[in-house]
Amino acid sequence: MNSEEKGVFDKSIVMVSFLVAAFTAVIGPIILWVLKKDEDKATGEALRVVANFGLSYTIYMFVAWLTSFILIGLILGPILTIAFYVFIVIGAIKANEGEIYKPPFTLDIIK
Repeated sequence: MNSEEKGVFDKSIVMVSFLVAAFTAVIGPIILWVLKKDEDKATGEALRVVANFGLSYTIYMFVAWLTSFILIGLILGPILTIAFYVFIVIGAIKANEGEIYKPPFTLDIIK
């Protein structure tokens, strides 16, 4: 995200949203986004990115593990799972620094 889109947001709630995603993937970030999206536009946007990240990677991991029977998923599943947790750590660090972090391959499902 460029500096015009970034704005000032509540760093702590976005960082917590990334950390909650480590345990709940989609549900926690979506609940936080729904609760906070109307309070502050910049915080709502940052939380929307986290919710989209959780939703996107949940879909990717589900498809990868579903294809395990043809052995593709046995390779892609662990790679996506590790990438998911690495991006959570990077996102939490970036949120603490005041940056909106959109992990690679995150789809804009929630608008």
